[in-house]
Amino acid sequence: MPQIHDTDNYTVPGGIKLFFNDGTGEVDLGNMVDVSIGRDTNYLEHYTNRPGLRRKDKVIALQESISIEFALDEPVVNNFKLFFKGDNVVNQSAGTTAVVDHKAQLGTSYSFVSLTKKGPITSYSARQFLDYCYLYNGSTYVNNSVEADTSAGTPFAALADDNDILYIGKKNSIFKKVVVDVQTASSGYTSVTWKYWNGSTWSTLSTSGTADLSADASVTWTAPTDWAKTTVNGVSAYWVKIEQTAASPATPATLNSIGRGALVENTDYAIDLGTADSDARVRGVSGGALVDGEEIMVSFTYPTVSAQITNFVMVGSVEGSARLEVHPQSGRGLSFDIEIPKCQINSKGNLSLNDQEFMKVPFELVVLDDTDNTPTYPYGRILVYDTQ
Repeated sequence: MPQIHDTDNYTVPGGIKLFFNDGTGEVDLGNMVDVSIGRDTNYLEHYTNRPGLRRKDKVIALQESISIEFALDEPVVNNFKLFFKGDNVVNQSAGTTAVVDHKAQLGTSYSFVSLTKKGPITSYSARQFLDYCYLYNGSTYVNNSVEADTSAGTPFAALADDNDILYIGKKNSIFKKVVVDVQTASSGYTSVTWKYWNGSTWSTLSTSGTADLSADASVTWTAPTDWAKTTVNGVSAYWVKIEQTAASPATPATLNSIGRGALVENTDYAIDLGTADSDARVRGVSGGALVDGEEIMVSFTYPTVSAQITNFVMVGSVEGSARLEVHPQSGRGLSFDIEIPKCQINSKGNLSLNDQEFMKVPFELVVLDDTDNTPTYPYGRILVYDTQ
């Protein structure tokens, strides 16, 4: 299509990442600085003296080359391995560490978000949660937030009479599902309602599932587009307000927990395990229990070591494929990717140990011909994303 001038096309680069694959899997090389892309052409020039004065009458390109120069400012063993052409990395005192209930807020449109840079994760699980659970008895608030998010804690009261209100909320994101674990089933409740704040008033949610606290249940609803934060007991959050109208219900409910919903991988979320030196990542999956942008909790283990070793000058040139991402934040211009089907990474310059600067490991990525495998773009291609 024709190029149309638009000030949105002005771009300040950001979100710069270089992924390299030596045949064992794509690896994020880490934070990059001093990135520059160079294109060089060697020409053969021809001259004629027929007019009586030597004049250039033909130029032929003899050689084309493309390279990316950059520095990595994380002196981890894998970057040293590339710089010194080292062999396999040996881990000393290898072990694992568990991370429990790490909060991760999913990006919009279910984009990946990083969990850790410490290695490939194992024994992972993800779940929903509530930040707050308050019972208002008509005069005071009782904070049951910890118990509400504890699977084997002390049961707590919910809606003893028509003066009680159960508030449940999340600080950073809206939600569309709450798992209720009942210890004592309610009996005699009337007109149970679940409401949200729409910016000006409490509006009723159309719930599915057993919403009267009479049995264990998964209570769901369609996430309102006008859901707004409001303040309850001095706390600003996305709140759901649960009430019933019976003055003296036969049996008030007590709950073991509320909001601790287990998620199902590849239905509610997906895990990208990554490799030993790249991010492990999580993203939401459309059609599950998650709202786009919802905050969840993830538990996992990752490997730990006391030291990592690689030997100097044990391998030749490191060849593979690469992908350079430039994805600035919204409003800072266009995003683009450069895909390189075949390339070689070389050290570029000296490794400086200056006690007044952050350490940088310098490299050059040289583009190689890959006509045999990618004849339509043997040296690579660039993909520019239209943000309009």
